[in-house]
Amino acid sequence: MGKDRYRRQILVKEVGQKGQKTLASKHAILSGGGGLGSNSANLLVRMGIGSINIIDYDTIDKTNLHRTSVFSEKDVGKNKALVLEKRLQSVNTDVQVKGINKKVTSKNIESLINNADVILDGTDNIPLRLLINEKAIKHKIPWVYAGVYETVGMVMAILPKKTACFHCITPTIPAPKTTEIPVLGSLPATIAAIQCNEVIKILLGKQPAGLLIYDVWNQCFDILDIKRNPCCPICGKK
Repeated sequence: MGKDRYRRQILVKEVGQKGQKTLASKHAILSGGGGLGSNSANLLVRMGIGSINIIDYDTIDKTNLHRTSVFSEKDVGKNKALVLEKRLQSVNTDVQVKGINKKVTSKNIESLINNADVILDGTDNIPLRLLINEKAIKHKIPWVYAGVYETVGMVMAILPKKTACFHCITPTIPAPKTTEIPVLGSLPATIAAIQCNEVIKILLGKQPAGLLIYDVWNQCFDILDIKRNPCCPICGKK
């Protein structure tokens, strides 16, 4: 591991040399490589996560370009995961980056998240997040939910059997009024940075903050301490 690359990060007391070595030994799984996921993958690779698998079966559309700095016009029509693998591997050869051109389903999810130290949510639909939540809780894998809508983003780190799970908070998340989700271009990068901060804290054994809600338009930031629902069918006491 090149010390010079991470020198400024190692100077951060919350990380240090020991923390940087810990990050280099961790394996992350990212589901979704669009506006949110591509920004998160970019940050984790640059911060020195040991290895990351990026799962996405979709192709890059022109509408992706306004909310990510990773893709270019030349990438339109190409698979998101494979472009991210090539692009981000060139950014940091110390990190193992693998793009997986697959759709996450109930039949393959357990094989896809095998050996993960943490899972990142870069998806855009509730059913898939509920599936990730169920399997992450089952296999005791921490994961970090992130979502964006218009000018508001939400992030929540979930520690199996220790914090509330995604199923606990699902009723509070508003359903999109249209099939195409409106998003301010600066929002995904902001929320991805918050998501990655929570990921790093988890990997370093620190306590996550709770449910984070940030409105970039009104510069309003809230942290909610969500309690586990004892009747939750996923994480509640049986």
